[in-house]
Amino acid sequence: MKKKADVKRILLIGIPLLLLAVGIKMLDDEARLLWFERNGTDFTQARFYLFSGEKERAFDVGEGDSVRITWDTDLNNGSLMLEVSSPGNKDTRKYREPRVIDFVSASDGRVKTKIIGHRARGNFKLIWDVRSTP
Repeated sequence: MKKKADVKRILLIGIPLLLLAVGIKMLDDEARLLWFERNGTDFTQARFYLFSGEKERAFDVGEGDSVRITWDTDLNNGSLMLEVSSPGNKDTRKYREPRVIDFVSASDGRVKTKIIGHRARGNFKLIWDVRSTP
């Protein structure tokens, strides 16, 4: 009998606290609900029920390197935007639709990518390929 009472107390206290915590987190500008992410040396991908906020990744390039970024999304709700900044943040471009982006790096440094979600539901995958020129 005591075990049943303990379980009921946990459920009566635990579930409302969990819902309160999720609700407070969702009031913030950044929310990730049921977020499943995989990262590698040349990719990042995530599946999510709700994503509002930013996901950043960066990778190194050399001057004259050929860079290809492949961005793919599958959304049921909301929106995603990709920002790509060249080394030194000299040039930042924004993309609202999935695409393949090709460019040649003008200098050594880090290319920064940022995926910005607004009440998005679905998944994305970002792959980059850097090829050095001989």
